[in-house]
Order: sequence, then structure tokens, then C-alpha cells
Amino acid sequence: MEELVISDRKKIVVRHAKFGEMDTLDIRTWIETPNYKGPTRKGVNIPITKAEELTQKILKVIKEPAEEVQTSAEQE
Repeated sequence: MEELVISDRKKIVVRHAKFGEMDTLDIRTWIETPNYKGPTRKGVNIPITKAEELTQKILKVIKEPAEEVQTSAEQE
């Protein structure tokens, strides 16, 4: 398991997990508040067999210029 601290209350946790019978790569936001400490629904869960391919795609995207992102209100 690896952690990337975003702030004093939020981190991204990357871990090799079991989902049923499938080995997965789970990348998820974890939070720590007075009422809750643990994972959130924000994240992805992919088969571990696709992890290296995803890593290569992330590295490729990092090198590309940033795209403008529109909010849903701007799209209307």
C-alpha cells in the first residue's frame, strides 16, 4: 500500500486488493474528519492485470498539455 498526502485531512491510497475472486488495483481517496476516518466512494478499482498498462497511460498523459475542463453549467 502507498499513500499520497493531499492535505491534513485527505490522502490518496493505492493498494493491491481482493475484490471477490479478482486481484485489483484500488486507488481511492481516504479522509479523516471528526466523524469518519477511512475510504470514500471516490476512486477506481481495476483488475491488477491492467495496472501496468494504466501506469504507462498515466505517464503519457502527464507529459501532454493540460486540457480546459468545462463545468456542467458551462456546457448548457
